[in-house]
Amino acid sequence: GIDRALLPTIDLAVEELFTNMVKYSATSEADVRIEMTGIEGGVEVTMIDYDVEPFDVTAAPDVDITLPIEARRPGGLGLHLIRRMLDSVDYEYSGDSRQSRITFRKTAAATRGA
Repeated sequence: GIDRALLPTIDLAVEELFTNMVKYSATSEADVRIEMTGIEGGVEVTMIDYDVEPFDVTAAPDVDITLPIEARRPGGLGLHLIRRMLDSVDYEYSGDSRQSRITFRKTAAATRGA
């Protein structure tokens, strides 16, 4: 029931966030849980990683895309991109359970307004 026009953005966001979870929590053997819920005009996706250190994707610095390619440091462009393509990205971390939770929303209304 998700607008097919949203799927490329949703796929890119899930792939980017999942890749970061795996890359930055290499010591965890736990599976990453992905939950998708239909919301009015779109979807809400929650990704939960277990037994990990915090990595707040919402606090990662923006990439300066005005710099020449030679002056840029590798990394961060994926997060930079998805933060601009999605309606919202939220991050929560529980130190007690060492659980990281990223929730994002994408709706067709936001796509038309972009």
